[in-house]
Amino acid sequence: MTGVLLRKPRIRKASWSSAASWPRGFRTKWNLRLSKAEMTCQEDLTARLNSCQERIQRLSMCMEVARLISSSLDLGEVLDRIMTTSRELMQADASSLMLLDEKSGELVFQVAQGQVGERLREGFRLPQGHGIAGFVCETGEPLLVEDAYKDPRFHRGFDEQTGYRTRSVLCVPLKVKDRIIGVSQVINKLDGTAFTHEDLETFTDLCRHAAIAIQNARMHEALLLKERMDRDLALASIVQHSFLPKELPRLQGYSFGAYYSPALEVGGDFYDFIPLKAKRWGVLIGDVSGKGVASALYMARLTSDFRTRALQVGSPSRVVNQMNAELCRSGQRGSFVTMLYLVLEPADGVVRFVNAGHLPPLLWKAGSTRPVRLWGKGGPPLGILENLRYGSYKFRLEPGDCLLLLTDGLLEARDEKGESFGWDRIEAALCSGFSPQVMVEELVHALEEFKADAFQTDDITLVTLGVEKPCPRKS
Repeated sequence: MTGVLLRKPRIRKASWSSAASWPRGFRTKWNLRLSKAEMTCQEDLTARLNSCQERIQRLSMCMEVARLISSSLDLGEVLDRIMTTSRELMQADASSLMLLDEKSGELVFQVAQGQVGERLREGFRLPQGHGIAGFVCETGEPLLVEDAYKDPRFHRGFDEQTGYRTRSVLCVPLKVKDRIIGVSQVINKLDGTAFTHEDLETFTDLCRHAAIAIQNARMHEALLLKERMDRDLALASIVQHSFLPKELPRLQGYSFGAYYSPALEVGGDFYDFIPLKAKRWGVLIGDVSGKGVASALYMARLTSDFRTRALQVGSPSRVVNQMNAELCRSGQRGSFVTMLYLVLEPADGVVRFVNAGHLPPLLWKAGSTRPVRLWGKGGPPLGILENLRYGSYKFRLEPGDCLLLLTDGLLEARDEKGESFGWDRIEAALCSGFSPQVMVEELVHALEEFKADAFQTDDITLVTLGVEKPCPRKS
């Protein structure tokens, strides 16, 4: 059987490996489409690359700006640098920075640069919720305004007053740990276009660094202020102590004691020992209303003036009357002084004293178990009634007697439960027969045990005076 072999014809595949094999018309159209696609892709890549390079450049500038801002701890310099770099980085026509006044709740312009900067710096204040900046401060969110005059939050009053035309605005809150301390804004791009969301992102990063720099500068400023105040207080304490007696009187047959402890570095309590004519001694103790530096300065002037008058005028009541008239004429309103002034005549132990609104002296007679409070002929504190006349009270000290003068800081000292030291504890801590210095030591010891770790709220001053018992003669 004869077979026939049929052979399938071979079909040659077209080769697309070479454009030369394409039909001429098709090849031309393909080349055009390919060129357009390549150009579009290249343009897209170029745009993306330029955008990335621009963002990298802005981030780099932000880092440099952050370094520049943080290189100073002077608040004024920091604020100026923030505004200068903000304008340069954002290519803005004007910029301003407002800090929040926590007492009033208002935004206060600190730095403003540009055409209208000088007018904004003249103490301009803006309530929270008013205008774009007030809105940003109230909400805590950054804001991009492409056309200010189309935004109902924009306040046109300033533009109308200055002739300035606000177009586009970036406004960002200055935050430190979610606490708003102010607002910063840039106005109008130099090229006339509106700010973009990328601009807002960049400016927000800048303001984040700016807020930290402002807080650091504020903390540094507060630390410097505290150091200055500490130095001033230390100097004031030295000056105040220079007006207090440097040593106790040395008087035959008598002994003295004294203790002074201000509640703060300086205080309003005072005491003095004044050597007078005819071998007499003046003993002064008092308390100026208030505490701190103001009271200390008032006390320094008072003790100096009092010593001068005491040396010139013999009568204790005349001295106190003159001081009262002077304080009423020249003293500050609301200021007053409690004072106890006594004059000792060592020859016979006679004591004359005047009490101007002060605590009475306590007298322990020899052999007695309880003291006597000597109220005398007193009157109100000095510096209140100008025409008032103070009288004096006289008593005699015998051998073994001891006298205690004190300010209300001891009487009103409180323990951790809020209980006062009081008269009873003063009397319980002392007894007759104690020397003046021992009386001071016993009272201070009793006070320390009583108040333990409780804070001292008032100045404490003690002055003691005693008559020594004569030594028995040997037979």
